[in-house]
Amino acid sequence: MKWKASITACISCIFLAIPNNIFSCADVEDAYSSFTSFFNKYAAETPVYAPFYFADLQFLRDDEEWPTTAEALVKEWSLFTKEQATQKDAHAFVMQFDRKDLVNLYYHLENGKPLAVPDSVKNNGMTRFFLEHKDLEALGYLMYAKQVEPYVTKEYNSWDATPRDSIKMNGLLKNGLQLYKAAKSPLFQLKYGYQVVRLAHYNHQYADAVRYYDELVSGNPTPGVLQLMSLGLKAGAFYQLDRKPEAAYIFSQAFNATNIKKIANFNSFAWAVPRDDRFRSAYLTLCKNNQEKAGMLALYSLGNDDPDVATLAEIHRLNPGMDIMPTLVVREINKIEMAFLHGFGMSLPPAKQSGIFATPGTLPEAETVTLNAFVKILEDLSGNRQYGEQALYPIGAAYISCMLKDYKNANRFLAAAKKMKRSPRLDDQWMLTNLLVAINESTRMDAAAEQKILPSLQWLWKKANGAQQRSESDPEQDQWTSFFKNVMIDVLAARYAAQNDVNRMMLAYGAADKTNWVYPTAINYVRDSFSIPQATALYGFLTGKGFSSFESFLLGINTLDRKDVADYIGTAYLRTYDYDKAIGWFEKEENKLIEKDPFKELLYDREERLPGDKVTTTKLAYARKMKALLAKQGDAEALYQLGLGYYNITYYGYAWELATYFRSGSDGYLVPSKAGAFEKDYYGCFKAKNYFEKAGQLAADAELRAKCLFMAARCRQKELRKPQYEDFNYNYDLYEQKVKAYYQAFKKNPLFAQYQKEYGGTRFYKETLTRCSYLRDFVNKK
Repeated sequence: MKWKASITACISCIFLAIPNNIFSCADVEDAYSSFTSFFNKYAAETPVYAPFYFADLQFLRDDEEWPTTAEALVKEWSLFTKEQATQKDAHAFVMQFDRKDLVNLYYHLENGKPLAVPDSVKNNGMTRFFLEHKDLEALGYLMYAKQVEPYVTKEYNSWDATPRDSIKMNGLLKNGLQLYKAAKSPLFQLKYGYQVVRLAHYNHQYADAVRYYDELVSGNPTPGVLQLMSLGLKAGAFYQLDRKPEAAYIFSQAFNATNIKKIANFNSFAWAVPRDDRFRSAYLTLCKNNQEKAGMLALYSLGNDDPDVATLAEIHRLNPGMDIMPTLVVREINKIEMAFLHGFGMSLPPAKQSGIFATPGTLPEAETVTLNAFVKILEDLSGNRQYGEQALYPIGAAYISCMLKDYKNANRFLAAAKKMKRSPRLDDQWMLTNLLVAINESTRMDAAAEQKILPSLQWLWKKANGAQQRSESDPEQDQWTSFFKNVMIDVLAARYAAQNDVNRMMLAYGAADKTNWVYPTAINYVRDSFSIPQATALYGFLTGKGFSSFESFLLGINTLDRKDVADYIGTAYLRTYDYDKAIGWFEKEENKLIEKDPFKELLYDREERLPGDKVTTTKLAYARKMKALLAKQGDAEALYQLGLGYYNITYYGYAWELATYFRSGSDGYLVPSKAGAFEKDYYGCFKAKNYFEKAGQLAADAELRAKCLFMAARCRQKELRKPQYEDFNYNYDLYEQKVKAYYQAFKKNPLFAQYQKEYGGTRFYKETLTRCSYLRDFVNKK
């Protein structure tokens, strides 16, 4: 079942009057996961299963086996020497030393030849073991294994497959069979049997690999890593022989029997099973008992990114106490979060977010039944002492109960978990879950509710801030940064939005920003979405006094600054050309320098600062000058300066930063269909053109009239709407036709024709002809 369809909540709306999303951009934080979560992926305390912890963007969070096969084999060799050789020495001897040095050692022991080996070999603990015990069988096996290794080792970092010489591999295989027969102990029979099976498998002799496993390995009673590695090779051979059910069965048993090659066994199982779950029962019939069925179902659960609590219930029924159950439970909680929780962060106003949990009446009955069933399963697990991490299950049940808005049961489960022994991870998860329950069970976030959650919120901030201060990334600790942000944005901000409490909503956003150094979202939300009255009220709140301890805490960890809010309000008045009010707001707080001249006369569009430009300004200085120029309506030069002032704050202007906070590089030559007055001028240059035309009508000097007409012609170019691909239902032929017509109209700007005809003899015309490439192309009929 696919549960990825949104279950959207209906929250009482707060009306945000100006959703002008032309100044914002977004970023992705977690390379593995994109969903809203409040449950620690590592809470299961099962590090061997860490690669399988849930993540929706990349299934395996780590593709490195732990422990590695080499580590396991080296440990066995160290134990073989009764630890006379340390694991470090055993690793060097088995994995690193050249075969020729082992050959020299062998002939030294067998024939008394001089030991001509490097000091690193001579001083190795395993070399000393062989010198003392003269175990030629063990040394001979290692010499043979080093011969085999180049032909059976996969080179994952190579573009080309490992070269395999089939003839040499067959020779080594025959030699291995002879050595197997000559082996004196079951231990070395197992080792030679493994090498023979491996050679057959990698030489594509899959039927032989199966036969060799059955004849040489299956009956060997010797325990060890190579038993299950040999079995894995048999399973791989079954897969290549298209006997996939048998392959899947063996891979599932190997996965559950050992920690060695867990990722490889899981991936191989996943390749062997059909994606259609209708075949599941047929595969399960291969299992010999309930324990094996539970083991196979565990792999099915690991491979499913949709909620499937029924499988967990079946695993619990078949084989209570499986060590993988904590991992499966946490994965299931995370999968449910992805299916049910849709926090959109700053991409939508809180009024349109789903919040943390679905509101009454929006959760379909089938899903409610499923979540209630999951709570029942978790309650059963918490009562079974065969499972590890007992406190995990009531904490999980409390969290799911909170999703169901069953706060009575949520608190009951939290109380039960509090009495249990808890790991530090589960203690933290208890605290986070308790905070979520406390927030959601409050009918309104008033002063009393805020005071109640304040200690928990302060604790969560410390966890998040501590994670943020680390110099190196730690995926587990990084979660706490996300948890804090999710609580602030998807829980508190959403609650305040539902209460029409804009100021506290923004405090929650600003606090969330403290854990996100990449992009300060709170002030951008104000800039993109707030009306002037809303921003004015927010500024009044931020400059107030007598804050509660809750408000003081949020203000103390906030990125939202009253200076930025005042700047936005002044800028909003700049966009409405109300310079008196803009001046009043810019005078309230210190202005930031803008390293551009907003009245610069450029003959081409440029948004970046010119090299050598030393002029700086402020929004306050710009507003004051524009106000002064507006008082000189009969002055042609003043009107021309006004035209420059209006043009330079457009999308194409030199000082666009005066009126906007973000400029996309892909916009332009298109006035949005639902554009407001400012956006029309920003993209269409209508106001600037109007003032250039007024100045041209009043100008007595031909040079000034030429300037006015040239600038008006530049504005005229922006009035033409460039066709968009989507305008024509993605019909490329029609789109191409319309684009050609657009460029024809673009090239026939009547104002440029007038400019050439009437002012071709002016100094200004000659200058523009050398500076403006478009005008030059126009004149040359290009």
